[in-house]
Amino acid sequence: MGQERLSREAILTAALRIVDDEGIDALTMRRLAATLGVNPMSLYHHLPNKAAVLAGLAELVFAGLEFPDPGDAVGWQEQVKEAARAYRNALRAHPNLALQILSDTAAVSAVVVVTVEPFYRALDRGGLPARKIVEAVNTLVDFIHGFLLGEVAVRAETFDLAPDLLTRVASLPAGKAPTLVRVVSELGADGLAYDFDSGFESALEILTAGIASAVSNTGTVSAATRVAIENQSDPSANPA
Repeated sequence: MGQERLSREAILTAALRIVDDEGIDALTMRRLAATLGVNPMSLYHHLPNKAAVLAGLAELVFAGLEFPDPGDAVGWQEQVKEAARAYRNALRAHPNLALQILSDTAAVSAVVVVTVEPFYRALDRGGLPARKIVEAVNTLVDFIHGFLLGEVAVRAETFDLAPDLLTRVASLPAGKAPTLVRVVSELGADGLAYDFDSGFESALEILTAGIASAVSNTGTVSAATRVAIENQSDPSANPA
């Protein structure tokens, strides 16, 4: 590539290619420099160390998640789901980054800055107080990370658990795990069939319903709603 064409973007693009193709362990500053055809020391003018490269990769991968505010045209629960789908899709396109994002504080901070606004915005619109917004988003993101790790491990769109599970349940001693036996027997092979897309959507439905229940129980009002109420009650805030 040559020093004259070296840039932060070019370094991160090359680093992402290495991680996607070979995994996190293959990424070193020396290997990155060799891929770019430059002296390793030249990388440090743009990114001071590998941790900075990994944080930059998180920014690069999730940059597309900063989408416009749909306002009231879309309900807050659907906004949460859309943000979760976009987050999953970004990670699914680069699964080798998933564990690194979980374990590296710099990477986590980079992800938070570029990804959480749609989640926070929707939950604030839904009426959650600040601390509950943080807790709800942490729960949603942890779920997505865990879900993705299972999805990537299987490397298929479906996970056919039914045949083995039905066999094992049928061989249980009488009276052992009666609820499991009843549920599995009632569903059968077709009812136990699982694909990751529908599983993800089912989980989102459960999680957003739980958040909605928390909103109902707290009876709180979002910051955006408070501002609107204050503006309505203060004539000077809306001059004719």
